[in-house]
Amino acid sequence: MLRLVSKMSESDAVLCEFCRRGRLAKRTEEIAFYQWTDKGYVHCLAVVPVSTCGECQAKTWDEAAEQLISEAVSREYDKLP
Repeated sequence: MLRLVSKMSESDAVLCEFCRRGRLAKRTEEIAFYQWTDKGYVHCLAVVPVSTCGECQAKTWDEAAEQLISEAVSREYDKLP
């Protein structure tokens, strides 16, 4: 499930690395996912910055998003017995 939370300005848009035609618009999205750990699966929810191409709809994220995802996994992992 992806949900739009906020938008950034058009001046922040850059060219898509996949199609090389569209511009990327960065938005903050809420993502739900699960991750396998040594204690089993953890179900997570995180709000991360995601760039989406206006032409091909490809979605990418950066190191900041990776860090937020990692923190979400750690939070849920710590709740497991």
